[in-house]
Amino acid sequence: MMVAVAMMTVVNVNAQDELKNEIGVFYGTGSASNLFSVYTSAFAAAAGDQSSFWGPIGVEYYYHVTPVVGLGAVAAYASCKAEDEKTHKDDLSEKFITVMPSVKFNWLRKKNFGMYSGLSAGVMFLSVSPNDNAKAADPDAKSETLVSFMFQATALGAEFGSETFRGFVEAGLGEKGVLCAGLRYKF
Repeated sequence: MMVAVAMMTVVNVNAQDELKNEIGVFYGTGSASNLFSVYTSAFAAAAGDQSSFWGPIGVEYYYHVTPVVGLGAVAAYASCKAEDEKTHKDDLSEKFITVMPSVKFNWLRKKNFGMYSGLSAGVMFLSVSPNDNAKAADPDAKSETLVSFMFQATALGAEFGSETFRGFVEAGLGEKGVLCAGLRYKF
């Protein structure tokens, strides 16, 4: 009985030294929402509009159930504005908010470096709003909110820095982008 209690004590002390939580911030390029905006902006470009895309910018949280597997969530925000080429006023704005449960697989874990892959799947809320100029030109123009499935498949991620504070870069496909970079804090 005393051996079992001693073993539990050692396991609990070791468990407290592990960094099980991590929170991060990121910015990505080539995201799914960016591709959607490029598609819808093709119609706006035919009407003489130019568009500018921003994001996705986001936060993520993971709890490591084992040293290899982390479970968590990703939230991202992106936006796009179409500007009339002649009047230089905004015609249309799009906002993308995405929330996805996520799993992360840390397959290389070193003190100052790590490599991982991940998979996220969830929902994206898209808000499309024509501005006053667009409404004046087209009386049928109206604001819409759409809900869609969204995902992120991170094929390769690399993190580097101290044991608690790291920078990271990722290559994948989905709402975080084809390329994504950010900072992560582990506690």
